[in-house]
Amino acid sequence: MNPIKNALKSTSITMMNVIVAFVFFVITAKISTPEFFGKVAILQLLEIIVAAFLFPIRSSIITRETAYLYAKKNIDKRIISSMLFYPLFSFPFLLAFLLFPTYIKFAIPYLFIYLLFNSASAVMLGLDLYTEYTIANYVIIIFRWGLSIIAVLLNSIYLLIGIWTLGGLISTIISYLSIFRKIGGMQLFLDLKSIRIFIKESFPLYLSASSSFLSTQGDRVITAYLLGSYYLGIYQFAALVGGVPSMFLSNFNSVILPSSSYYKALGSNETKISALTFKVLSLISIFSAIISIPIAISVVYKFFPAYASGIQALIILLLALTLSVPFTSLSSIIVASKKDLRPFILIAVINGITVVSTSYFLIPKIGILGAAISQLIVNIMYSMEVTIYAIRSNVFNLSLKEIGVTLVTVFIGMFMFFMDSWFIDLILALSVIIIFRGLKIFTKDEIITIISFIPKNMKFLSKILFIFSS
Repeated sequence: MNPIKNALKSTSITMMNVIVAFVFFVITAKISTPEFFGKVAILQLLEIIVAAFLFPIRSSIITRETAYLYAKKNIDKRIISSMLFYPLFSFPFLLAFLLFPTYIKFAIPYLFIYLLFNSASAVMLGLDLYTEYTIANYVIIIFRWGLSIIAVLLNSIYLLIGIWTLGGLISTIISYLSIFRKIGGMQLFLDLKSIRIFIKESFPLYLSASSSFLSTQGDRVITAYLLGSYYLGIYQFAALVGGVPSMFLSNFNSVILPSSSYYKALGSNETKISALTFKVLSLISIFSAIISIPIAISVVYKFFPAYASGIQALIILLLALTLSVPFTSLSSIIVASKKDLRPFILIAVINGITVVSTSYFLIPKIGILGAAISQLIVNIMYSMEVTIYAIRSNVFNLSLKEIGVTLVTVFIGMFMFFMDSWFIDLILALSVIIIFRGLKIFTKDEIITIISFIPKNMKFLSKILFIFSS
């Protein structure tokens, strides 16, 4: 299992998603209103609700267990089958959406398919089926942001839901067939004993995910409640654009869990894995933030002037989401190492209460900027909480190098919020290189480890990487 090669495949998904979604939102901004965009935002919100509350076996547990089986070459078809088909138990709960407006009722089949696809995706990542995972996601993107432009032109939210449903169905079929081929067939069987075990192991993550809904989406829910769909549309747009860099970084983050689980099963040391992961993601996230802010501002003014009022919120969200990735990635190492997951519940509850209370306090005073500040506060808190949790779980050591990286990240975030221009960005980028080199953040052994995973056609990067080594 090659984490860099897999991350590059995942990055291609994000790249395609950004390009196709960009075209979709350009057209949407030109011919529709923020109200229509707000309805699309509500559909995306329903996806998050369903994943948080109707997904009792968390995808991280599915991926971890599958990766352990794959590493030990002990694939149990009964277990894989149970992981793939347990969302059938969640379908009756989806019928609760029949109480909502008509277009939400129409989305019930799509939301069920969404659950099935999430299960299949988690299994594919654990089985190192990144090529197949990439293809399935390409299909979703084409339907979700490409063909759905037809629905935008016709101003039909029902047609948009129908297109999303068809794309999800095709992607899910591709995913299931790929898994069947990988493991040599499938037993259509639900092992209730295995399902109970996985639900028990997932329970802390399930409760934390349910609570995390408030910390990750509470700002949007309260924005919709207090300000209406118009401002929700503007804020959701700011969140989408501001989340683009973290979307790319999530591709690296998404391979951490299966890769860590795989190599942990083979006997690798989790503290070495976490240290290298933290430093690599810190370097990438800092450069991503430096590059992204001026680009995001230019894109909004040029292509989406109707959403320019959300630029300040966009900047705050971009910095909060991008620079927190190295810290939040430690949670994947904790899960992969099979540590006690109950502290995640307390973390999620604290963060959920924080985002709701700060949003209620700030949004009436300063509008969507208050929602963005609320999300910034929660991201800072979560980064600190996960880091402390990882240290206490003995999966991460906070040495002088990690402290130095943390201080650089904080300084970059504060500096870019108050002062930003292309010239300053260039100075900051050069300064980061000098600091990482001067503080000897990476050892030569760590650079050699990274290079060992780089594909042959990208070996030229090795010379660049040695610039950062001691």
